[in-house]
Amino acid sequence: QRAFCKCHYGFAGAACEQNDEGLGYRSTCWNNCQGRGVCRRGFCHCRKGWWGKDCGRSRVYGAHSARRAVHRLKVYAYDLPWELAYQPEYQLGWQDHDSIYMAWKVFGEMFFNDSSAMRTNNPYEANMFYIPAMTYAYSSNLGDTLVHATRVIDHVRATWPFFNRTRGLDHFMWLTNDQGACSWPGATHPEMANVIKVVHYAWHHPFGKSLPSGWDRLQNKHWGCFHPLRDICATPYWNGQAETAAATYGLAGSAPTFDAKLIPTQRLLFFAGGIRHHEPGYSHGTRQELHRRFGKGQHPNVTIHEGSFPDYIAAVRGSKFCVAPSGHGWGIRLSQYMAQGCVPVIIQVRGC
Repeated sequence: QRAFCKCHYGFAGAACEQNDEGLGYRSTCWNNCQGRGVCRRGFCHCRKGWWGKDCGRSRVYGAHSARRAVHRLKVYAYDLPWELAYQPEYQLGWQDHDSIYMAWKVFGEMFFNDSSAMRTNNPYEANMFYIPAMTYAYSSNLGDTLVHATRVIDHVRATWPFFNRTRGLDHFMWLTNDQGACSWPGATHPEMANVIKVVHYAWHHPFGKSLPSGWDRLQNKHWGCFHPLRDICATPYWNGQAETAAATYGLAGSAPTFDAKLIPTQRLLFFAGGIRHHEPGYSHGTRQELHRRFGKGQHPNVTIHEGSFPDYIAAVRGSKFCVAPSGHGWGIRLSQYMAQGCVPVIIQVRGC
């Protein structure tokens, strides 16, 4: 095999001699600095007259420059200092992040590149505030999001007047790691509890039902990891999802590769992946129970397979229903099944 250079974060080229201009979720600078600056290892060095996360700001607004919008949504994004919102070396290094956790960055780049009337650069007319924290870059998939989020929110509270005006009720932040806001406190810390959390993991307690397994470990005993009347559960991002869905369903003028009439009737239900028999709390026990009932071919129309499966994509497309269990938190299979034309089945136990 011919030797090649695997470039460190922020560099590109055959000999890693170039600053990485980046593409998609691997871009080191959001929107490549809008063409108004030079990207150097995650920082935009903007031309004179421009500043901000992606060199998108050129005007300053005073306290009496506008009234708060009433009849339409106006969203303002804070500019956070590098010591609070930068992708640290420890989490990036040579590998970069797993793309399935990068919805926060995809959203951020789209938001900062948005030219519609919804986004505003004047915070005094805004009625919703986006805190572009890089929480996943500090917590990774299994870490605690609270430490980084607390520092960011404390900074926002101390620097601008808008958070304290509503105690954070009109502020939102992305938390895309496995368990989202599960480590966040409840009503005892309203400055944290009130923030709208955009998560992939929406585990909460249905009122009037028995407490689910594992509830005692949560900081917020009232609603758990997600408040259904405040927070947002967003679909995760994965590379190629738009192209896959377009090919499957014939979107954007392409010929569909999926036809429900062609699904073989011999497979009613399908799952392949890790089971983790030694971790009964993993996926709330769902994977283990399904494998116990169907993992040895007990039902001819059901395939519950431990580990990798030959021609996995064909197996998904050739099944009517596909099990989309959780893991330690949310699972990527839900959106992948939908893009591949298999109806996802969600199974959660004891009211979770």
